[in-house]
Amino acid sequence: MKSLKDQLLQAGLRPTQSPKAANEREHIKKKQITEAVIHQEQRNFCEECQQVYPDVELYHHRNPTTEAEWICVKCADRLKIPDSFRQTAQSDTSIKKMFRREHGATRSSSEFKTPSHSAKPRGPINGNR
Repeated sequence: MKSLKDQLLQAGLRPTQSPKAANEREHIKKKQITEAVIHQEQRNFCEECQQVYPDVELYHHRNPTTEAEWICVKCADRLKIPDSFRQTAQSDTSIKKMFRREHGATRSSSEFKTPSHSAKPRGPINGNR
């Protein structure tokens, strides 16, 4: 006695495409991570107000009311931290030359040195670095 499946195949009925094959997707190759990829090139999280802003910069200040170093312009103005304590010009507003302080004078972005990662590409990858 033949199984029902064999009898249907003999009668000329062919199976349809299985649902599993219809749901299969192409294998997507992941991008290879190289040293050319710079992680966290710009910081945009203000440690003082715990918010994300496009104008966060690094300040090495002597203000005793806060221990935050990555501070947005609004908090730096509120804490009356002079712009002379600013160490970076890495924010979006600084790159677009829109960075402006309300408390005191604003240093120009040309006074800050450029980051070392943009100077030149690195050599071949060496695991012993």
